[in-house]
Amino acid sequence: MKKLNLTSKKLFTLIITLFLLVFLSLSTAAFSNYEKDVASKLYKNLEEEYEITEFDQQSLEYKTLKKLEANIINRKFKNEEFKLHHIDDKLINAYYIGDGNIMLFEGLLQKLKTEDQLAGLVAHEMGHAVEEHLTEDLERNMSLSILNILFNHFTENDYQLMTNIAQNLIANGYSREQEQESDIYAVDLMLRSGYDPDGLIELMKIFKENSHNVKLLEFTQTHPIPDSRIDYLREYIAEKKSKSTVKNKEESREINEANQKTTNQENSQEDLTVNLDNVFKEHNILFSYPKEWTLKKEKVLQKEVVFKYNIEADNLSGGIQLEDLSQKTFMQTAKKQFIYTAITAEENGAKVKKNNIENKKLDIYQIEIIQDNQLFFEYFISEKNEQQLLKLRFEINRAKQNQQTKLIDRLIQTIRFQ
Repeated sequence: MKKLNLTSKKLFTLIITLFLLVFLSLSTAAFSNYEKDVASKLYKNLEEEYEITEFDQQSLEYKTLKKLEANIINRKFKNEEFKLHHIDDKLINAYYIGDGNIMLFEGLLQKLKTEDQLAGLVAHEMGHAVEEHLTEDLERNMSLSILNILFNHFTENDYQLMTNIAQNLIANGYSREQEQESDIYAVDLMLRSGYDPDGLIELMKIFKENSHNVKLLEFTQTHPIPDSRIDYLREYIAEKKSKSTVKNKEESREINEANQKTTNQENSQEDLTVNLDNVFKEHNILFSYPKEWTLKKEKVLQKEVVFKYNIEADNLSGGIQLEDLSQKTFMQTAKKQFIYTAITAEENGAKVKKNNIENKKLDIYQIEIIQDNQLFFEYFISEKNEQQLLKLRFEINRAKQNQQTKLIDRLIQTIRFQ
């Protein structure tokens, strides 16, 4: 009987826990109550040591913040207000203390040369907020219970411990993965806000060039800047700019093609008997594709890209790319890139359908994206437990969707890693 009661208690606890998890997931508050309390205590501690003022609304710092703030697309943080605080000290540093508060030291501001560099700095710190790194670390370090988070049940000792953890986090810096997440967020936010994300790379170079400066060590200790971080940023920015250029060209090409088609051609019956007559074979990748498609090899810019092709065909365009992930330290799997792409598309307002296609030898992840009446399919494919990633992207004429999606499905089934 005791054993039965114990089991019942465990089951009840599990049900309550699941209920609370669902309840919490519906919360729209960007900053938790305990993050607000911690931020308040950290601010008071800093205020005891430094002179802190707010930036004037006519200052470049304030205008830059508001420009970035206006381009936040994450629903949870879209209407939140961020705050920049000026610390009058020659220390070269900046950090995020929670509840939307970003602290900028005068010593660091004096090192900046352009507005793009300033935007890169502020966007990066905003990234720590939107990615919820402080809350993430507080929860992990304290093992906060769901009941505590929900009902805000904390003792004075709990609050002091939370403040100490946050102070240690700021003093020792975020993890390398968290820094990279903030970098990615900063690049995307800068592009949406009209800033050149190369300003973020320039900022990193300033730090490296002045690495002998003792004051500068304060920043590099909390924001580690290995060469790999600069390399990753350079590659990511190049990829984002390249995609933007390709998208503009594709839109222009589609408009021209649409103008050239006659009414009779648009009303012609679909040919559902297209065969996969051609064979693609390069490196260790093999698949079949229609003879009506044109595959054009493109110049490779990123070192991890093994090959890259553009696809041109009636009612369809796209690309094929093989990547070697063995040297990458972030988003190094097909699943991670699949998840990141889906989240980015959703944040940009697209309708997204995700699918994991069963295959004994391959991991195949598919995303269907509908945005601005355009239909895209993206595939992330790799051998199980291997470090090569095959990426395919197709943009389809929605009027010919039935024929083209069947064709793509058949192509995917023929893919082999030899």
